[in-house]
Amino acid sequence: MDTVVVTGGASGIGRQIARQCIQDGRTVVVLDADRAAVKVVAKELDCTAVVADVADSDVLDQVFAEVAGRFGPITGLVNSAGLNRPGPSAGLPLEDWKLVIDVDLSGTYYACRAAFRHFAETASIVSLGSVLGLRARRGRAAYAAAKAGIVGLTKVLAVEWAVHGVRANVVAPAWTDTPSLQRQFESGEMSREALSAAIPAGRVGRPEDVASAVGYLLSTEAQFITGQTLYVDGGYTWAG
Repeated sequence: MDTVVVTGGASGIGRQIARQCIQDGRTVVVLDADRAAVKVVAKELDCTAVVADVADSDVLDQVFAEVAGRFGPITGLVNSAGLNRPGPSAGLPLEDWKLVIDVDLSGTYYACRAAFRHFAETASIVSLGSVLGLRARRGRAAYAAAKAGIVGLTKVLAVEWAVHGVRANVVAPAWTDTPSLQRQFESGEMSREALSAAIPAGRVGRPEDVASAVGYLLSTEAQFITGQTLYVDGGYTWAG
């Protein structure tokens, strides 16, 4: 059985990744801290969905053991759980900094650590990074630090766990058309037109763009790819 766990899989990019994995014939288990969204995605995708906070390592240890006990060895882990708390670096509330680091970075490590003992003989980890882990944007100190940290963590796991048959890679999207970005458009914080003009491809990303890249890295077609960051950005990262 090809079993993939998707954290943060009840909404946005994570939900589309879960949908893509199911379409690819994989058994999917979604983990998400949003209890209401978990119920919706379980019904919508007809998959197993579990309420779990990735910032709680003890909970993850228990959940991954239960997943492996029910479905067998885990062949894929997608770390999509994440959040952002923007604000000026000098005045960012420390609780916001801690929350972003705990969920985005520590949560990624906790999930990898919990999954490790339950991986199949060959397994693939794909963690969601961001172009903001490489490019600077004002007011994104915590988010940028977390996403850059995910890249560093992934490189170490790729080298350290290769002997165990585990690959680890990052997919780093640019601005992607999720409910979160739509709310920023509606509030006037961001402009769809301005963002689209800044991206050489002429549009913001779609969740399907990211999910396709994740699906490839989970597959055996990518069996010799590890420790890499794949930018799914329409050319934004190198546009200057």
